[in-house]
Amino acid sequence: MSRSPRAARTEEDAPPTDWLAELPHELHLRILEGVDDFSDCAAFSLASPRLGLLALRSGLARFKDPLFAVAMRLLLSQRFVGGFGVVMLSEDTLRRYAADHRASADHFPWLARVSPALRLASEVEGAGERRTEVWRLRRGYNCAKLRLRFLRSGQVKHLRGERGAERKVRMEFPSGTVHCYEGERGAERMVRMEFPSGTVHCHEGERGAERKVRMEFPNGTVHCYEGERGAERKVRMEFPSGTVHCYEGERGAERMVRMEFPSGTVQYYEGERGAERMVRAEFPSGEVQHYEGEQGAERKMRAEIPSGAVQHFEGERGAERKVRVERADGEVQHYEGDKGTERRVRAEFASGTLLHYEGDKGAERLCSSFEGERGAE
Repeated sequence: MSRSPRAARTEEDAPPTDWLAELPHELHLRILEGVDDFSDCAAFSLASPRLGLLALRSGLARFKDPLFAVAMRLLLSQRFVGGFGVVMLSEDTLRRYAADHRASADHFPWLARVSPALRLASEVEGAGERRTEVWRLRRGYNCAKLRLRFLRSGQVKHLRGERGAERKVRMEFPSGTVHCYEGERGAERMVRMEFPSGTVHCHEGERGAERKVRMEFPNGTVHCYEGERGAERKVRMEFPSGTVHCYEGERGAERMVRMEFPSGTVQYYEGERGAERMVRAEFPSGEVQHYEGEQGAERKMRAEIPSGAVQHFEGERGAERKVRVERADGEVQHYEGDKGTERRVRAEFASGTLLHYEGDKGAERLCSSFEGERGAE
């Protein structure tokens, strides 16, 4: 007896690829709350990314713990190499975990179980007031690579190197400030200070003589400094827009002397700190403008044009009007009118010729002329 061919499954008949997706969210959370091993948490998240995202959004402690990220890295490494055998955690992953303020020695047994070849271990050194907890990065059962010294003040000291030659590389303070160091043991010099606000101080110089050379702010502004330790003076401010402020003077009395713009324009300043006034502006075209007046009231007095002409102005700041132009060929033009509507009314030539004009700006017409020695008209 022949059998009729089995009908092909349709998409509606096909079994779901994620059986857990059929369950309500409340039951999902109950299931996830019962998962207490970081490896299982990672496996759940990889098997059902939607559940992993739900656990994170719901704030489940195991899924927000830094060890969850470590477990994910481990599981992904196992899949990458094509099996679920023993895969050693990387030194970088363990260092990142140890540097996290949420890290705990209580989880070291789990680390040793999932990565016995490279793991973190905790020891206690000293006694009484000098009693400290030290974390070590161990490869097998030898080679202490990393030390983190937890001090009673709440400070955390990170050390690196072989036992007996560990050098300080990082210092964390309860306030959230972090100091970073470079150099051999006993000669570690601070190269960087990081503040909770996001501000960073960069330093140069040997131990005990580190001097601040740079400050970086979260908004992208950078301050540059020169001078010995304790006498560092600000010499430059760089803004995200590309504008640069340049300073001169001793520490605490630095005064701005120049502003440089991305367009190529440069402004020059004079005066004590806090009272700097603009005295000159140079433009990429070659034009140079000169100013007079106190800070905030600087008015343009003269402009030197690349052609050799010199323009003279009168009036308060923002209302400077052109009153005279001295050309390179000796001609002198006189103007009247408010800013923007200045009209030429007279022109004097080296030959003694004098021309008078009438009319609005741009439409001046010659109305009279005089020839003779200048000043004798």
